[in-house]
Amino acid sequence: MPSSDSDVADAAARFHEDIPHRFQVSLTMSMETRDRLRTVRDRINEACDEKVFTLDDVVHLALEATAAYEGVVDASATDLDADEAEQLRPLTAVIGQVLDADGEGADAAEK
Repeated sequence: MPSSDSDVADAAARFHEDIPHRFQVSLTMSMETRDRLRTVRDRINEACDEKVFTLDDVVHLALEATAAYEGVVDASATDLDADEAEQLRPLTAVIGQVLDADGEGADAAEK
């Protein structure tokens, strides 16, 4: 869980700035997945002064976090540099909260 909304807001602003937004690609996904993505986007934006995070950002965040999973979960992992980890941890915590609310988080995986 992020330590404060400002951690999420700062990370969201930096993450959004780092993503190129020049091209759009259509994706087909289930309504359940789309709803989860929107919920993550909305929760991150609630922590920001303005609506900074887009659905594109959420998809990109999910891909980045998956690729850097060890470094996000384990602070002692060396594959992820400190700046990347600092940016991803508060944002991935929001994803975890959304999935936990849906019963799809780590607890559900253990069942």
